Amino acid sequence: MKLILLVVLVAFLGVSKSQVCNYGCTRWGIEYLCGKTVRNGREIRCTYRNPCEMDQHACQKREEWKKDSTGRCTRDSDECRR
Repeated sequence: MKLILLVVLVAFLGVSKSQVCNYGCTRWGIEYLCGKTVRNGREIRCTYRNPCEMDQHACQKREEWKKDSTGRCTRDSDECRR
């Protein structure tokens, strides 16, 4: 019984934590950056207005995004529009 309660509690905490992706990025100004991630073995690069926007997108997609360079990407990947 205790094991079942523990499993339910851990599952609940995992779900509630993963669904909180509202970072309040409206306070940030515009500091364009090129972020990158690897998805299905393919490197994806997207331009974000600021680090907060990139972190929020990473949270929503449940992916790890890192800053590749300052400023806009030379070319955004097709997946950026999705």
